[in-house]
Amino acid sequence: MRTIFVDGPAGAGKTTWADGLGVGLGAPVVHMDDLYQGWSGLEDAFSRLEELVLAPLAAGRTAYFEAYDWASGAAVAGATAARLASRVAAQRNDASALATRPGPGAGIVVEPSALVVVEGCGCAPRAAERWIDTLVWWDGPWPGRRAAVVARDGPAVEGEIDAWEAATQRHYRRERTRQRADLRLVRGGGPR
Repeated sequence: MRTIFVDGPAGAGKTTWADGLGVGLGAPVVHMDDLYQGWSGLEDAFSRLEELVLAPLAAGRTAYFEAYDWASGAAVAGATAARLASRVAAQRNDASALATRPGPGAGIVVEPSALVVVEGCGCAPRAAERWIDTLVWWDGPWPGRRAAVVARDGPAVEGEIDAWEAATQRHYRRERTRQRADLRLVRGGGPR
């Protein structure tokens, strides 16, 4: 399994770009937003990614996990194979559903693939090096990124987004993610 990791701060355009890349390359896209366990979940998210997604896929097994429910703030445990077996069958009948993203608190299934795209803030810490074939960094000016996040997620995030930005910037300085990237892309100053 080969991978493309797309990292960078919130609102830079990672998700849109990674989704397009996944469609263009016929690869599933794993979204870190589904793996964080809330606004304080940045530092633990990679271990969840590794355990619930990367390790099973590398072993040729289907990966199963439950999306975090941001609206309720409910932390969810990893999904069981039995609970999500019906999604696997449905995906096998739909070639376009390489990785389902059905919604908050729902089961997500990722089938083994020759290429997997992983996107989201903090997806590529140094601990991820053994999993990363290509690392893409997305960035842009904070005012434009902040406006994009609020436009996308609504005014309810206003109370959290500045603290998230500070946490991700500390993370990126420590992990030197931008400096380690194979490709660096910059978003313009306003929301898309």
